[in-house]
Amino acid sequence: MKTSVPGLCLVSAFSLVLLASPPALAQLSVTTFGATDAQECYQNASSGYSRDTGPCDEALSGAMSKSDRVKTLVNRGIIHNHNGDLGDAISDFNEALDGDSGLAEAYINRGNSFFLGGQFDNALSDYESSLALNVSEPWAAWYNIGLVHDARNDEEKARAAYEEALAAKPGFELALAKLEE
Repeated sequence: MKTSVPGLCLVSAFSLVLLASPPALAQLSVTTFGATDAQECYQNASSGYSRDTGPCDEALSGAMSKSDRVKTLVNRGIIHNHNGDLGDAISDFNEALDGDSGLAEAYINRGNSFFLGGQFDNALSDYESSLALNVSEPWAAWYNIGLVHDARNDEEKARAAYEEALAAKPGFELALAKLEE
């Protein structure tokens, strides 16, 4: 859920995006308090539809707080994932983690890049790191962990992860659908 105060986004939001072909990966954008370009970058990342990194690039080229820079890098990384630019996405997430190694959303989104690139061990490690850092939306990490186990044909572990996602977010439709398959 996104909450706003005149011109400022306050609460992290999630979006589910089809990044390649199904399955849909859960991702978490992060809010910024900075310039209009940084806010537009956040909105583009949150929408799941925009492929435009321009506002992110503009925000990052200007003066901004360290926190807003890190968050804008995460949001631009999400858009790079949407575009299939996995190398650029991973670079953005790595730079964000260099600035704030405790930002759980950077791990979950970098995990998505690894997942899309077929690097399931790295994806799983990043999803687990996001949980260890108390990610704001743990259902997203658990759901993505389930997708990793599905990709590895480990039905038992996938089912357990989807059940964890439902425990964290009752009624989560994508996890319910996976459990009904």
